[in-house]
Amino acid sequence: MFINIRNTTILVMMVMASLNCKPQDGETYWEINNIYREDKTPFKGLTEDIMQGILDYNFHFIKKGDSLYFDLPAKFSIGLSSFKSLSQLQIAKTDYYQMYKQSFERDTFKVMFKDLATMTESKNTVLEFVRISKAEYEDHIKDELLEQKAVAEKINAFKLQLKASPQIVLEPLQKLPQKSLAIEDDQGKAITLLVPKEIELKKSGQIKTQQFGAIKIGTFVKNAVVYDIQHLKKNYGLKQLAIWVSTDPATFHLDDWMKENPKRIIFKADHGDLTGYELDYDDKKQKAVIRSVFCLKYKKVGQAHVFLYADVYAAQFAGNYDPLKEMNEILNFNYLMLENITIQ
Repeated sequence: MFINIRNTTILVMMVMASLNCKPQDGETYWEINNIYREDKTPFKGLTEDIMQGILDYNFHFIKKGDSLYFDLPAKFSIGLSSFKSLSQLQIAKTDYYQMYKQSFERDTFKVMFKDLATMTESKNTVLEFVRISKAEYEDHIKDELLEQKAVAEKINAFKLQLKASPQIVLEPLQKLPQKSLAIEDDQGKAITLLVPKEIELKKSGQIKTQQFGAIKIGTFVKNAVVYDIQHLKKNYGLKQLAIWVSTDPATFHLDDWMKENPKRIIFKADHGDLTGYELDYDDKKQKAVIRSVFCLKYKKVGQAHVFLYADVYAAQFAGNYDPLKEMNEILNFNYLMLENITIQ
């Protein structure tokens, strides 16, 4: 039998070329699997809850060439060559996390970052994804969409319940004696306020962060500074009203902020000052819950965005008290301060 060596060689080369191209050109399917310290030190306290929250985003993506196409928690894409920050994963409050490496290792994709929000020595953290089959991926997406629909229906039902029977009870406002105080944005430019005489303003020494639309403000955030309101007789810690200032070039519109989140309910809007709820879903209890009861005032002063904002549920701890009574007590203090502060 005669074998054409030249043709056989060409055929083998073509097959090899095809095999070499297939991994780069084909699609592979991935899901989030774990998050852990590189040295295997266990997470503790609030850090454990935050890291579990990242896992709960349930990231799923398809890798095509040099790009990652996410289907969960939302649809977006990232080019691997430009993947430098965890903010690209659309995780809220990631200014504390400094990404320094990402790599594919066979059936594992690892994203490494430093957790600057912790005071512990161990900071290097790994966000780990694993490869799954296309059938598994499609089943996961289908199940997640069904779950999201069920959650949305429960949240909408709770919204109707709160509108019919509000938990917020605002007391009649008082006009308080005022004085003038000045604060500075991160550029050193003065912002003048009229405030109640019994309070002082001080740059925050606490680790805190908040996001208003596209504008992030917090302890380790660029272009930002936070001022705490200090009151001699009433101190509710992180639950108390604060002044959040940012020179971020992004735009902010209060009307858009009111509408952009379907989990948000505005209880009262008075001359641009807002009071309301942020809802969420408790997976353990399988029910919609109140995540935040807030007050908000906003004004643009020169290049600075100035927000007066308080979240009554911030740093909320269980205890032997009436939670609705405590919530309304703190909310009414914040509401009174908010309505008696003028951003000039």
